[in-house]
Amino acid sequence: MIPFYGMSEGLNKIFTIIIMKLVIRTIIFHIVCILVFATLYYNLADSFDDTNENKRNKTFLDYVMLAVTIQCGVGFSFLDPITFYTKLLLILQQLIMISAHVITIYIFTL
Repeated sequence: MIPFYGMSEGLNKIFTIIIMKLVIRTIIFHIVCILVFATLYYNLADSFDDTNENKRNKTFLDYVMLAVTIQCGVGFSFLDPITFYTKLLLILQQLIMISAHVITIYIFTL
């Protein structure tokens, strides 16, 4: 349990539950974003260039990996967007990720 000093045991449990709900909601939000963007990327598969030397058929897992790297803030992948709309989609995911992190940090530092 996370101790909140100077509070009674009951209030300490309530604040711990509230914080855990926020953490779980944040994790679920990121997982949903990853799956939504991976599906969008998969449907726009022709709009990505494979920078690997051995060009192969890309699977849904490749697009999940792309979405995870963008959502984590790493941004490194072997799939490069080549059209305007896929570049815009990647930028949108990055902006959502940055906004979610800023909001999460704000909530947890109150």
